[in-house]
Amino acid sequence: MKYGYEKIRARNRTSKMVSESTFRLCVLTLSVLSPFVVIVFVLTNAFASADTVNAANSPGPRAVPTLQQLFILARHGNRGPIVTFPTFPYQSNNTDVWPYGEGQLTNRGRVQMYNLGMKFRSLYDGFLDEHFRQEDMLAQSTLVDRTMMSAAQFLAGLYPPKGFQVWNKDLMWQPIPIFITEKDHTMMVPISSSQTCPRFRQLQNESLIKYKNEHGSDILAFLQKVQPYTGITIDPKSPTAAMNHIWESFFCADNEGLTLPAWTKSVYPEPMISIYDEIYKAYTIATDTMIRLLQGQLFQEIIGFMGAKINGTLEPNRRLYFYSGHDNTIKTVFGMLGLGDFGGIAKTGSALILELHSGPQEGQHHVQVLYIDGGSKDLEPSFVNIPGCDFPCDFQLLSKMTEKYYNITDYESECQISP
Repeated sequence: MKYGYEKIRARNRTSKMVSESTFRLCVLTLSVLSPFVVIVFVLTNAFASADTVNAANSPGPRAVPTLQQLFILARHGNRGPIVTFPTFPYQSNNTDVWPYGEGQLTNRGRVQMYNLGMKFRSLYDGFLDEHFRQEDMLAQSTLVDRTMMSAAQFLAGLYPPKGFQVWNKDLMWQPIPIFITEKDHTMMVPISSSQTCPRFRQLQNESLIKYKNEHGSDILAFLQKVQPYTGITIDPKSPTAAMNHIWESFFCADNEGLTLPAWTKSVYPEPMISIYDEIYKAYTIATDTMIRLLQGQLFQEIIGFMGAKINGTLEPNRRLYFYSGHDNTIKTVFGMLGLGDFGGIAKTGSALILELHSGPQEGQHHVQVLYIDGGSKDLEPSFVNIPGCDFPCDFQLLSKMTEKYYNITDYESECQISP
């Protein structure tokens, strides 16, 4: 028994020696390999982090070194109709179709403006800080539900919270102030609106009378063609009112992807769009004075901000000015640039862009104009040439060319009708 016990002890000693040798070998191996493992891990993560940083910091295609200032004038997103003709299947007061109400921003419109904000982030990332800072950006809107809500959606897409601005990890949104501008006078265009500028209304009435005298027979022929389908009442003295009802019905439903009645194919989109575009110009930009009274103060502000940036007197020294407005906001500024016929009536979610760039010579600055069609799938901006001003347009020349629209010193006095 003793011999057997000694054999067991001998085997245990041998096993222990082997185990200790194996352990020492493992320790030695790990000691040799560990530095290399750590180095590989650190380098791998460093390269990965560098790639992430580079991807995050890669500038957008419009964030070029010469860019000094950016102005965005956007039309609000899709909305419900304010009025509809009697037989229209999607009546403006039908809350099953328009749950938010007449003239209100639809869900499609909310998505539309959010996507537009993301598009501008991709275009100008690097020029625009990834963090919202009030000293860098000013957002303004007309005092209308759909424009204020459109501004909020746009800013949510443009400035998603990052880093210290994340206050709720389950909600990638942050509050950004939107200020009301009283310099965009679009809301005085509708005939039914409250009278804020008698001179503009006088000129508008004269313009509509002239248009009716020249094109009234064509409008009446169109209305008589669609009257059996629309049930609309035609007033020969004011045919444009009936056209407004038809346009509102078609345009808003079409934007929402709703199926229009089969009979509309013979009149919409054409000739309806072309006819209504001419009516729209008669309502808004028929004369230089109408243009001046509508958006002269707004453009005066834009030119003033550009001039202050150039002179080094801009305070706060902001990079971005965003205006949430209407189709008229865009149309009238195009009118100032000599492009009243450009693009027809701006689609919802469209944006007119003014970029201030430094020139190759010291003290030289120029303006580049771009346009995003809200109806396009990719929302890619296209360059716009200003008649009489080479591309890019010299700032001083642009200022002189448009001065007749914005050199306003007393707006209220200009709005009065001379005796």
